[in-house]
Amino acid sequence: MYEQSRLNDNAGNGARGLRAIPSEELLHIVRNSYGFPHLKIIKDLGGSSCLNLLAIHNSDRFVIRVYRPYVNAARLADINLVRHTLHMQGIPVSEVELTQSGHSWVVFEHRLVEVERYVESDEHMNSWKYLMKGLPLLGRIHSILQNIECSPDGKTPRFANYIDPENVMNMTWKGINRIRRWNQSSENTKLADAAELLAQSVITTDIPLLPKQIVHGDYWDNNVFFKDGRIVLVNDFDYMGERARIDDLALILYFYDCSAEPITDKRLDKLRRLVDAYDEGLNNHLSKTERAALPIAMARQPLWSIGGWIALLDDEEAAQRHAANMLDEVQWALNIIKDLNRWVNAFK
Repeated sequence: MYEQSRLNDNAGNGARGLRAIPSEELLHIVRNSYGFPHLKIIKDLGGSSCLNLLAIHNSDRFVIRVYRPYVNAARLADINLVRHTLHMQGIPVSEVELTQSGHSWVVFEHRLVEVERYVESDEHMNSWKYLMKGLPLLGRIHSILQNIECSPDGKTPRFANYIDPENVMNMTWKGINRIRRWNQSSENTKLADAAELLAQSVITTDIPLLPKQIVHGDYWDNNVFFKDGRIVLVNDFDYMGERARIDDLALILYFYDCSAEPITDKRLDKLRRLVDAYDEGLNNHLSKTERAALPIAMARQPLWSIGGWIALLDDEEAAQRHAANMLDEVQWALNIIKDLNRWVNAFK
């Protein structure tokens, strides 16, 4: 197997590794391990973390998933535990195929490889219509996972769209300092200053620590598949981890709402309806404390780009490309802080 150097998103001094690409050697080991002698690769299905290949054996279609090197056996075992637990409760998640020797994955060139059945779909969860359908299921998922226990590797993904509230300033400073070492254009200066102000604002807001549990980590867009208006697959647990459940919800609201446009009562009402849709699926409904903390969790979201990806991406140009789109998002978060009482009241 060789790697796509043109997509240089390695991070953590090479710890993340690059997204793999297909090879005859990979196909050979999958054929032999799973007893699929006629397996053929149809296409790359995409995905920013794993290599996901659509393959066909006779008339059956499968997905071959190749993880990045940092995903170890302990973490993948926990991902499989979570998926199996959800499957047993009727959540449409993928169940991996077992190898001929009864294992859940094979190892190929220091990467874990698994195979699962392909699920046909026609829509992703990236619009109001599908969010309103998908968020109650996220509430149910959180309720199912509330008491599940995972190993330290399962609880803490090394790379994710998440920043620990208790480590915001330390992580964000690394990204800010990197930005300030670049050519001091007005945009870079504005971004560094705005990110510093946002981090300071987030950590000085008096928000109590919330209970943590295992959550999906990236419940959005092409990780939630629909067919004929019905959810048929919840996929991609790469960013699964232990955190406050509202962080999963805040990520979705951030992706959906982040905009330079002034906030209106209509927009706030739509966000409130999404929060309520999520709450419908919970066994233990959102507390007043969680609802009050949600705007701050939303405002914290852009900082995982600053303190995570910008700070950790190995390639300087990749980090700069990531930073080029961040100023509006940080400003959006600062606008939440400036009008915090309005946001808190909207979610009561």
